[in-house]
Amino acid sequence: VLYEDARKQAKELDAEFASTKTLRGPFHGVPVSVKDNYQIEGYDATIGFTAWANNPGKKDACASAGAIIFVKTNVPQTMLAFECSNPLWGRTTNPWNNKYTCGGSSGGEGALLAMDGSALGIGSDIGGSLRIPASYCGVYSLKPTAERVGSIGTQGR
Repeated sequence: VLYEDARKQAKELDAEFASTKTLRGPFHGVPVSVKDNYQIEGYDATIGFTAWANNPGKKDACASAGAIIFVKTNVPQTMLAFECSNPLWGRTTNPWNNKYTCGGSSGGEGALLAMDGSALGIGSDIGGSLRIPASYCGVYSLKPTAERVGSIGTQGR
């Protein structure tokens, strides 16, 4: 949870807009959740690996769009499973029934969005990682064409 930095960024964006009347990007001031594989400067991008903990990102995958990143969401370890559990952050369950999975690998995003916990979530999809959680959690997702949404700044790239 990145609340302190999110509040600071929101104040900076408000001040910037008040003085320039210019938006920083298409998501200026929108609170956004981000799948754990995206690097956010100063925060871990572990994809559930304990060995990757305590190694904060040095670049920010989402800074130029003006979004306010307030939380990173859970993924299955290695992001290669249709449920959302790893030894570092634990299990994320379906928001409608905790006896079921929220899907994977963007399962944390799907669950948070289904609970109205975020205005917008950013995930990734190669083999169903957005589509499966969206289906399991009853929300919509957009699977962009490969590299339409850049993967620069994702962990492991």
